Amino acid sequence: MPNLVYQNEGTTLSWKDSGGDYVCTLQNLATVAGRQGAVHDFGVAARSHRFAWRFGCEFETAPVVGEVVRIYAKTSDGTDPDNDDGTGDAAVSAEDKLKNLTQIGSLIVDEAIVNVQMAASGFILLPHRYFMPVIWNNTVDNLQNTANINVFTLTPVPLEVQ
Repeated sequence: MPNLVYQNEGTTLSWKDSGGDYVCTLQNLATVAGRQGAVHDFGVAARSHRFAWRFGCEFETAPVVGEVVRIYAKTSDGTDPDNDDGTGDAAVSAEDKLKNLTQIGSLIVDEAIVNVQMAASGFILLPHRYFMPVIWNNTVDNLQNTANINVFTLTPVPLEVQ
């Protein structure tokens, strides 16, 4: 009889304004603008390449149902990142800088209300050593102007044979 393969989640990494594992300044992220988080180095040791991601945010003013906040993965080999906006917590310099990033998902506004946490999640394969989340606010409303309300998390999900 074959062995069962279980999912065994690892330690979650978080990107937020402060107090997370990495900084990604999403407080008051403007309309039609983006922000990338600081780079995470997975190192050279054996690791999972499967990850669950989650993004949660609130809006400063009532958003429009159907508008979208897009979530991207920016990777690097340590020398050449997927765009030239650097590897730290920084503003995305232009929407064109998203063209060579991998869009991993979207948060679609599902109600026109402020002070309500909206969240989206998904799954991604990350075989590259270096990773940065990139958030593009493609709505007509700024994200909430409160620190640490808007957050991106990444959880390793390695397979375990038992």
